[in-house]
Amino acid sequence: MSTPTTTTEVKNKLTPNDLRMRLQGKIDKIDQFDGQNGTIHETLLILPAIDQYSSPPRFAIKSDKKIGKPGESVDVTVIIKSRYWKSQAGKVNHTPDLWMDDAA
Repeated sequence: MSTPTTTTEVKNKLTPNDLRMRLQGKIDKIDQFDGQNGTIHETLLILPAIDQYSSPPRFAIKSDKKIGKPGESVDVTVIIKSRYWKSQAGKVNHTPDLWMDDAA
């Protein structure tokens, strides 16, 4: 088995349970929310469609700071985080969220 030789190859290597992914797309809109720990920016990113008959995938990315401006093309690394909450009926719900990877 060959070992990765460049930084890009090492960065793009998949490892088990590493919940990171790289997204390239155009910013559609940015919403801002005041949370318990400060301001949270939620950026709607539209990726290119696979073909002319498919709808483009859309992802909401949360971050502490703005990623860019609407209409701007970006290349970002995100972390998939799961949070859970309990409804008044007692059911536990799990919600996956995409967060900007500040270390990338």
